[in-house]
Amino acid sequence: MKMRLTITGRRLALAGAAAIVAALGVSWSGLVSIAANTGHFQVVEWFLHSTMRNAVRTQSLPYSLPEGVDLADPSLVRRAAGHFASACSSCHGAPGVLQSPTVLAMMPPPPRLEGQVGRWEDRELFWIVRHGIKYSGMPAWTTQERPDEVWAMVAFLRALPGMGEEEYRTLALGGEGVAGPPSGLSTAGFDGGTQAALADCARCHGLDGLGVGADGSAGAFPVIAGQSEAYLLSALTAYARGERTSGIMEAAAGIHTPDRLAELAAHYAGQPAAGAAGAGAEPRGATLGAEHRARAVRSSGYDEAHLAELGRRIALEGLPERKLPACQSCHGEAGQPAAPSLAGQPEWYIAAQLQLFKEGARGGGPFAHLMEPIAVNLKDEHIDALALHYARVGR
Repeated sequence: MKMRLTITGRRLALAGAAAIVAALGVSWSGLVSIAANTGHFQVVEWFLHSTMRNAVRTQSLPYSLPEGVDLADPSLVRRAAGHFASACSSCHGAPGVLQSPTVLAMMPPPPRLEGQVGRWEDRELFWIVRHGIKYSGMPAWTTQERPDEVWAMVAFLRALPGMGEEEYRTLALGGEGVAGPPSGLSTAGFDGGTQAALADCARCHGLDGLGVGADGSAGAFPVIAGQSEAYLLSALTAYARGERTSGIMEAAAGIHTPDRLAELAAHYAGQPAAGAAGAGAEPRGATLGAEHRARAVRSSGYDEAHLAELGRRIALEGLPERKLPACQSCHGEAGQPAAPSLAGQPEWYIAAQLQLFKEGARGGGPFAHLMEPIAVNLKDEHIDALALHYARVGR
């Protein structure tokens, strides 16, 4: 006698309920091993790793390298090197930096990246750095509003496999002189904690605030020397509170007390500002800005000289027909103490900040909101022109 099992909606519902009860029972029993030292069954490890790779491959499809970004640019590589040393090397190691046995006891253990980055496409590396990976200890970038910083980290990762220990120390740690003050400057007036914080800042900005970099990477960082103390403290406080977007600076400022941030602001406000680049000289940050400027010249229809002249006119006179006031009314020597001086800043930096303001994504101190209704009236050619102008003039 044959028995026929009829599948009905009621039986399916009962089976689903039984599965849920069974899963909850296993969870309640406490018998599932979550110990990191036991690892995964091989089939489970294969499944999890394959799922991760497939997810990254699929979800990174909307991303592509932006026009004008060269991942081999030394300035772009240097921009992320210090952050890698502070935020990434403690888990992944680095040239001359071994992984701790404690880190290697994680499940899964973080891989050394020198031998891994070649297995991923640029867009996949971008996705991993920007979004992180659940259940692996890999954090997301602290802000999703700064893809420019994420691409800088991708550039650093691309350079990592061929990087020796000495080059890494130079890029990420300031070289052998990181423990002492460069340029003959003294930090003797500060306590040990502030001296350590200044040494940390100096890895990117230099102790003089003019930014580190030779070998084609000069201009990789904004010039903070000679900015007003009020502005620098406002900026550092905004970074520390997450009110100004930067995955690099939020981490750098967020570990310090308000009193220490005030000491850092006072130090850099007291340093001599950068001199003029000179008419016709290469703009500060020229290496990082070369591709950007070539694109700007192509898209605007201006040659470089006319682009620079447009920037000078907006900076000094404004464009009333576009509701653009003269930048120097706030950012010049007679401007507001809480507004930064723009003269002598790297070309890429001015362009990036104006674009963030235009998108409503920059944030900042108590006066940052004043820039947004101005920035929305900027065309791309205006941004490019102002970036070129200010990179060529000094304070």
